[in-house]
Parts: sequence; C-alpha cells; structure tokens
Amino acid sequence: MAGDSLAPSGGEALQDSVERDLRRQQLQKQIAALENKIRKEKQFNRQVELNAELKKLRKAIKTL
Repeated sequence: MAGDSLAPSGGEALQDSVERDLRRQQLQKQIAALENKIRKEKQFNRQVELNAELKKLRKAIKTL
C-alpha cells in the first residue's frame, strides 16, 4: 500500500518521509527513461556510459 512507503522509519518526520518517497519516485522515472534510452542507443560506447549512469541511479535509490 502507499501508506507503507510513507511509514516513518526510526523517528523520521512525516514530511521527511514524503520527501524521501517523492525523491524515490523521481529516481524511478529517471531510471525508466534511461533504460529506454539505452535500448534505443546504437553506439556501444554511449550504451556503456548510460549504463554507468544507470548504476549510479540504482545505487542512489537503494540508499534512500
């Protein structure tokens, strides 16, 4: 449920929890867009660069 993703963790304020959830949603949109871009890219070197950026975004989403 949506309420589970907004559940404050360890005394976190509700506003902080909402901001964290919004940031996670933004990162997920960026990841989806980047995955589409990688699929459409024809140049291998550019795909490698985009994959490196994708890994950074996925790491950032895990730390939230």
